[in-house]
Amino acid sequence: MVKRGAALEQTRARIVAATVQAHRDLGIQATSWDEIARRAGVGVGTVYRHFRSLEELLPACGQIVQQTMALPTGEEIAQAFDGARSQRARINRLVQLVFDVYERAAPFIHNIEHERENLPQLEPWHEMIERTLDALLAEALHPLSPDRRQTEAARALLDFSTWQALQRRDLTREESVDTVATLIRTSVRSAKPPARQTPPARGR
Repeated sequence: MVKRGAALEQTRARIVAATVQAHRDLGIQATSWDEIARRAGVGVGTVYRHFRSLEELLPACGQIVQQTMALPTGEEIAQAFDGARSQRARINRLVQLVFDVYERAAPFIHNIEHERENLPQLEPWHEMIERTLDALLAEALHPLSPDRRQTEAARALLDFSTWQALQRRDLTREESVDTVATLIRTSVRSAKPPARQTPPARGR
């Protein structure tokens, strides 16, 4: 029984790994059960025995996708800017961190962006990515007080579509990071750190 259980787990893991790779290469909705079975080296019936529907299969793939994205959370976001003391350094660090995520997980993020309308299961992933980018931007600009327009402009420059457009051009990673960082600095240039409030003088 132990050996049989281990064999079932190995087969399940192969199916999940094959699915993740197929989704990466082809997209989620374009990936058939036949394609998954072919890549996993099993019969289609075996795939169905482990996962009766896409609703069951997608969560199983989620752990691999999450590990690939490696989105920073909570304290990691604050610590990500340790040592970046100037505005220039903080914004450069911000763009590097965001581009790191895109470079690790571009095919998965593309699927989430383009297929979530037809696959509601992807919406939480989209929201998680958006929250992470918002938090990174807020932390990077924390010493400043940008207004809504400045913040939204900076946020737009961090969008996945911006990174994709840069990838289609003959720019190195360093050039892409520098370009976006410069544009963000320009968008928040008029923002200034909040003035320190002087405590009222005590009466004598």
